[in-house]
Amino acid sequence: MDRFVSMVEAKSKLAELVGQVQYGGKRYILKRRGEPVAVLIGLEEYRRLQAGKPESSLTPALRHRQEALVSEARRLEQRLGDPVEGLAALFEGLPAVDDVFWVETQEVG
Repeated sequence: MDRFVSMVEAKSKLAELVGQVQYGGKRYILKRRGEPVAVLIGLEEYRRLQAGKPESSLTPALRHRQEALVSEARRLEQRLGDPVEGLAALFEGLPAVDDVFWVETQEVG
């Protein structure tokens, strides 16, 4: 499923979006002033499109399994939220690098 993202948001979250495209297989349609203007896709998908190859050379059974896994991942994402955003929220709650917490953690380990 393609997701829409404004150019302003894409600019501020470019590294995050690229990571989701590269490792999560997501695609983003970039919008400027509410109008779609570009698409952010992974390099593998881009190369496949350039070569004019069909989307997948998987057997029907593997293709069905892949679709089921993607469907389940999307269902979990809708229920639990975006995992990247969840990790970002988790990291925001960590103490600063120079906090005594990290020194104590190293001493215990």
